[in-house]
Amino acid sequence: MVKEHLKSLKTAMEKEGMDVYYLNTSDYHMSEYVPEYFKTILYFSGFTGSLATLLVTREDTYIFVDGRYHLQADRQCLENDVKVVKLGTAGALDPIAFLKKNYAGKVIGLDGRRTGVKFAKQLKKEGLKILSKDIYSDLIIDRAPLSKDKVWELDEKYSGLSRKKKIELITYCLGDKVHIVNNLESIAYLLNLRGNDILHTPVFLSYLVILNKEVYLFCDIERFDSELLEELYDDGVILRPYDSYYDFLKQIADKKILIDENKVNYETYLSIKGRGNRIYDMTSIIEEMKAVKNPVEQENMRLAHIYDGVAVLRFLMWLETVDKNSISEYDAKCKIDSLRLEYKAIDLSFSSIVAYNENAAQMHYAPSKDSSTMLADHGILLFDTGGHYPEGSTDITRTVALGPVDDEVKMWFTLVLKSMFNLSSVKFLQGMNGNQLDILARKDLWARGVDYRCGTGHGVGYLLAVHESPPNVRHGHTQAGSELAPFKPGMICSDEPGVYFDGKFGIRCENMILCRKDELNEYGQFLSFETLTKVPFDTRLIDKRYLEKEDIERINAYHEDVYESLLPYLNEEEAQFLRKLTEKI
Repeated sequence: MVKEHLKSLKTAMEKEGMDVYYLNTSDYHMSEYVPEYFKTILYFSGFTGSLATLLVTREDTYIFVDGRYHLQADRQCLENDVKVVKLGTAGALDPIAFLKKNYAGKVIGLDGRRTGVKFAKQLKKEGLKILSKDIYSDLIIDRAPLSKDKVWELDEKYSGLSRKKKIELITYCLGDKVHIVNNLESIAYLLNLRGNDILHTPVFLSYLVILNKEVYLFCDIERFDSELLEELYDDGVILRPYDSYYDFLKQIADKKILIDENKVNYETYLSIKGRGNRIYDMTSIIEEMKAVKNPVEQENMRLAHIYDGVAVLRFLMWLETVDKNSISEYDAKCKIDSLRLEYKAIDLSFSSIVAYNENAAQMHYAPSKDSSTMLADHGILLFDTGGHYPEGSTDITRTVALGPVDDEVKMWFTLVLKSMFNLSSVKFLQGMNGNQLDILARKDLWARGVDYRCGTGHGVGYLLAVHESPPNVRHGHTQAGSELAPFKPGMICSDEPGVYFDGKFGIRCENMILCRKDELNEYGQFLSFETLTKVPFDTRLIDKRYLEKEDIERINAYHEDVYESLLPYLNEEEAQFLRKLTEKI
């Protein structure tokens, strides 16, 4: 079917005089995770991952993926005659460099509503001709509709700050400037609202324009109940229909306008360009506020991780007693999902990854009912899961033994665990960023000539997107540059080094960490991390030959904290099981 879909798209390209058509995995709001309506790369390539670029030419089709998806793209796209470009490998060009080299002077078609401003500007800077037009929507059969679910309010006891106060702070900072926001998490955060438009990301499709201290929210009115509408009105929020957004922008003139070119779509830029407007590219001040969790959010997040720890502990108990040979990865996934939702979680924070042995070499492997490997009483199981709670969001990865494992697996597990603690235990001067700190998590793996083709850590939202920036811990540079943003007290980040050997196994250890103030002295303000995640690591996989005394002390101290934190929430059987898992090594 994919080949037929591509054929129809190429016919449409020829009719419009386009030499290449650009598609990405985003929506109108530059989101990472999107509603089903926007999963067009899946339709035209077969790829199910969350991040990719598709370039369709008259002759060929290319999909560009980062290291998380190299193996997955091979398995899903090659059979559809889609060529996989593995970013980060020798000789692989990024989409812009590829277009510049092979299609200079040609016409590049794209949908400006789903293309970031910065990306479109880079295309033009390289001398490429852009034609903004949606030529794909009419080709998609049985396309999923956009959500019309109700928008709901996050109570101030969870948000820590009222909507009115947040708006006052933002409008004070803006002064006479106009601020245009496309990013759904920023809109939801500012207005203390949440929705159900994206699976496991509680946001709602909308745009926001702050103009002359008036806040315009573009979202259809029928999505709000009468009481919430009244509260929004009282707080100075003016509702406009979602589809009236671009017409509204075309009325703005002679203004200083602030946009984030990485998170605002190109059609927005075209709609405000000219008419005496001066446009400034800058990270949204809402993003800055959202990234630094306030004291109420921090305390709530600590509680969310205790709840999460209880649910995961119950999964480990189940895994210990169940007949491994009778269950599949999918069965295990369903079990951990249900344990979270039956306890305190209101949703999963992302689709759970549960991968056995060689499947774990795919960083974002997702078992399904129809395609899932049976487990056995040997080898290792990696599970990367998380939950949304009213108190916040979690993201945790553990790799556990299902039975005997060889010394090679133990060596790599121990080194990965050590790498994780290398980052979470650091004390550093304020002003350091994730690009500078990343080497702490990689140095012991690099010493053995091994790396992982992804970042070490990402920010995590408060009952929002599980991937949030800033902060961002990685070497190298991304287009948004969030890895250069300095860590600030209150920022929450994942810490998840790993190793991935195709055809053999994958290992990842992940905790969430909270940046906090440490010592202040004549050298300046020092910062450190508080570990939020409360789940033990599998000590059966630890080989102490690869650990220093300091490493062992860190592991034992962490396990004692896990035991003391979870104990008040456990019954006697659970407490005994946890005590066994957290015994000193």
